[in-house]
Amino acid sequence: MKTATDLFGGAGGSSEGLRRAGWHVAIAANHWPTAVATHQLNDPDTEHRIKDLSEVDWRTFPSTDLLWASPSCVWHARSGGRKRPPAEVERLRADAGAIDRATAFAVIEAAEVHHYPAILVENVVEFLDWTLFPWWLDGLRALGYQTETLVLDAKNFGHAQNRKRLFVAATRGLDVDLTAPSMPAVTAADILDPDPGKEVARRLYVSDQIDQIDTEGVPHLVTYRRHARPRRADRHQLATITAGGNHHAVATIVDGRPHHRMLTNRECARAQGFDDDYEFVGTAAEVKRQIGNAVPVGIAHWLGSRVAAALGTQQLPLFAA
Repeated sequence: MKTATDLFGGAGGSSEGLRRAGWHVAIAANHWPTAVATHQLNDPDTEHRIKDLSEVDWRTFPSTDLLWASPSCVWHARSGGRKRPPAEVERLRADAGAIDRATAFAVIEAAEVHHYPAILVENVVEFLDWTLFPWWLDGLRALGYQTETLVLDAKNFGHAQNRKRLFVAATRGLDVDLTAPSMPAVTAADILDPDPGKEVARRLYVSDQIDQIDTEGVPHLVTYRRHARPRRADRHQLATITAGGNHHAVATIVDGRPHHRMLTNRECARAQGFDDDYEFVGTAAEVKRQIGNAVPVGIAHWLGSRVAAALGTQQLPLFAA
């Protein structure tokens, strides 16, 4: 069986997708004990380590056929008006943002030791705008990897969610077919529970959206964001599930009266591709964070399948030190 390493693995979305593609995740590592506990509960056959991956002796990790890595994306996102420091400032790692962004270099450090045939890296699209991104990519190429960048949307991979993320495929001597698949669309209605929620007895932040609903008995998606509009759940996907709170609600007109409820954590987990028997450890807020940080399972499944197919048909060259 082909083996994989999952770094910054969180609650296990990437590992779950790889397992569905036939991989054995030999080891998973993350700095957050609660996420590691969730991963371990669902993947008892995987070795788990709670580690700050910026300070690791990679010789203590096993060599595997694939490295999956999802370095921290918090300080790459543009929220809060964050600016991009120039490369000469970024290299100093003199502030929290630069230190957080530098977790990406763990990928190169691990690859230098283990010479993985294939590496898959996931991050926010803004990772491309990081001033050290060209330097980071050159580091992989210096180790003999060919690289390809893809921006993939979860809605195109069987998810009831709009979620664009960057994926970098780095391979050594492999020809991986990354032609985008054609999959049937999954709508929010496919993952929602039938509960319409409570009757609305007062004005809500989303009441202007609810007032626009004119179809009886059809759940609509309403979002706790400015200028949002209601969307039929049987025709649309959810907006991006995030780690920082619940912005998603469902509104339904029942017997002429509006009903409303927030999405549950389980519904959000379904939108990320987790089956209902996938268990999460922690408080409701901690579970929300784990789900929002997860890699969409369907994308990990597809990428893992593509790499597995290439490994099964091609002979790898020896690593040139």
